[in-house]
Amino acid sequence: MSKNKKKSNEKRMKALNNSTVQNLLYTDSHFHYTGMLEASAKIKSDREAINDPWMEEEAISNLINSENFQGMDIGTNFDDLPNRYNLLKDHSRIHLSAGIGPWGTDREESVDFQINKFKENIERYPISAIGEIGLDYYWNYGTPEKQEELLLRQIEISEDMHLPIIIHTRDADDATIKILKERTFKYGGIIHCFSGSRELCDVALSRGFLISFAGPITYKKNEELREILKTVPQSSLLLETDSPYLPPEPFRGKYNTPTLIPLVYERASEINKVSIQELSKTVSKNFSDLLGNPKRLD
Repeated sequence: MSKNKKKSNEKRMKALNNSTVQNLLYTDSHFHYTGMLEASAKIKSDREAINDPWMEEEAISNLINSENFQGMDIGTNFDDLPNRYNLLKDHSRIHLSAGIGPWGTDREESVDFQINKFKENIERYPISAIGEIGLDYYWNYGTPEKQEELLLRQIEISEDMHLPIIIHTRDADDATIKILKERTFKYGGIIHCFSGSRELCDVALSRGFLISFAGPITYKKNEELREILKTVPQSSLLLETDSPYLPPEPFRGKYNTPTLIPLVYERASEINKVSIQELSKTVSKNFSDLLGNPKRLD
């Protein structure tokens, strides 16, 4: 590793260490554990990445085993739940969700096939929420009609199972707002990694959703997002990493893990002018009120 890259990593770790409050409960409402493991394995083959301690598998494992951490591992495909459940079933503070994201409309398997297999899995393995599900017009998965069909069918499943939903929405504010306004959401939900308009935020709040913010609140040019964060009632606020994606500054451009969640808390506390301790209690309560205790097979 070059001297410059080593110094950059040292600065990053100093920033992380300075932001971390010992014995504080950090809640990460949205991460992808298998994605982190895949990223960790990938960088182990890169000698220049071996000094990224936040990406070491041992560091990730130590965190999710810690009494000072709780969170939710998020499903993305119809067939990923069995493996994720087996990896995380012994972690008593980790919730699991299951869902087929809008990218499911780009798969070879039909929506009907995916939904049927998905239902088989969630009937076998206990979960705390349906998600992530939603609309993504940035990447043009399938067609807007197919994305909406997939989303609505999973909303119906969540209602049948009395579970909250986790919404992914990107460049699809109008369509998402329309769906939110047309339905009631008795069991609540989360708009994850919020990056939308103030109108989307207001509509989601009016429908009982929690709004979750991630690393982008730390990015220099995201002043509008920080202004929206200020308007979210504390009782409706969550924080997340969306690991292994969207790391907070000064780790932008690297892979992300929940070990970096203190940087998101630090920035959110500055934006909202509340202590990190108060923020920790607020986010923990909101998370627990929505999901209850993690579910496991007897």
